[in-house]
Amino acid sequence: MEPAVHHRMDPTSRLLPAPSRRPSRTILPTFILLASTLCVALAYGSYSGLLGALPAGVRVGARGSSVAMKGINARLPAGPGVDFRRLSAKQEGSALGQSRNLMRVASEAADGIAEQPSKGTLLVVGATGTLGRQIVRRALSDGYQVRCLIRSRFESEEARRVLQGWGATIVGGDLGQATSIPPAMLGVDAVIDCATARPEEPLRRVDWDGKVALIETAQALGIDRYIFFSIEQCQNYPEVKLMDMKAKTEDYLKSTDLNFTTFRLCGFMQALISSYAIPIVEGENVWGTDSSSQIAYINSVDAARLALSAVENEETFGKTMTLSGPSPYTTKQVIELCEKYSGSDAKVINAPGFFLRSIRGLLNLFYWAKDAADRLAFSEVISQNTVLSADMQETCRILKVDPESLTTLPDYLEAFFNTILSKVQKIRKSEYVSTAARDLEI
Repeated sequence: MEPAVHHRMDPTSRLLPAPSRRPSRTILPTFILLASTLCVALAYGSYSGLLGALPAGVRVGARGSSVAMKGINARLPAGPGVDFRRLSAKQEGSALGQSRNLMRVASEAADGIAEQPSKGTLLVVGATGTLGRQIVRRALSDGYQVRCLIRSRFESEEARRVLQGWGATIVGGDLGQATSIPPAMLGVDAVIDCATARPEEPLRRVDWDGKVALIETAQALGIDRYIFFSIEQCQNYPEVKLMDMKAKTEDYLKSTDLNFTTFRLCGFMQALISSYAIPIVEGENVWGTDSSSQIAYINSVDAARLALSAVENEETFGKTMTLSGPSPYTTKQVIELCEKYSGSDAKVINAPGFFLRSIRGLLNLFYWAKDAADRLAFSEVISQNTVLSADMQETCRILKVDPESLTTLPDYLEAFFNTILSKVQKIRKSEYVSTAARDLEI
């Protein structure tokens, strides 16, 4: 029997509580917002850079807070693995049922477009993210033709110009709109998927429905090479909805005939800049934790190099591999490195794990605050003294990359601070000269 068609409700309607249950417009929402922002800062600061297209970072200080996180929507009812027989008709309609129409859509699109050269053409989904940008640059330098799927309503014109300036081709499309995907994939040799939902988007719309549509379209068009970026140990944390969806997508890929490779990420060094490096230099507060959890951060440049080495490497087909930095670090150790290379003392605010869990429980009491509560689920990962790391020797052997060439976190932070402090000194010197010139009436 054909699955029922899933009609999405107006997303704005989910944000408006019933008038009779509307909380205070001043005290309660303000408290919840501030509490969730501060707690997410700690949880996500410790877990910063974890999700490829998650450009994480929190800055708390004189200039306020800046939280860059990916939105979390309703949890999938299934467990970490995908059992499609257990999905309801409504769920099938929103994902697998929807994807059954993609072959027809792809065929109709292909009928109206002349055959295009496909050799060496990569489609990068999530091309404006921390990892996506580096993949585009590396692929172009390696001689590939690169096509970037861009959501016009979210990406800035500057981001488009940068990608086009490098030599990439921009095509419009949205993982949340399945029928926009097939035209962007015509003539593509391989798909590199490093996208995830933005804070203002429902997570399921992009990270489940959208991923299924992308995978089904690749199969319909005969694109058999697919590279997917996931999260290390995602199968162990079904309560963290983004990790749960990553685990389900991994299992769904395994059920297809695609020559896929899944790369699990631990965390990106780049995200530590906004979370710790810049606030410490500027004398702002940073969030610390008493947890002994460790993350082996990897330079996104190295991650892109490793991923591109897998595109034509048949030894990686059907494999799940972890991309990890050379050594894992606790949040405390990261802050100490920043202090060492910046020459500044960090203003650290520590919050225990139980505090985060308490705030998460409070937020769960309010329907309109559930997104913030879901984001705080990352605190569960941190509070359990998790180690997100992997031995890269075998991975580097398969990908033919020298493990000694991978950037270490101390080297990365030292290079950053040397660059930024040099620029600061030049600015200060220029300001001094200008002031002296005014004083002397020059």
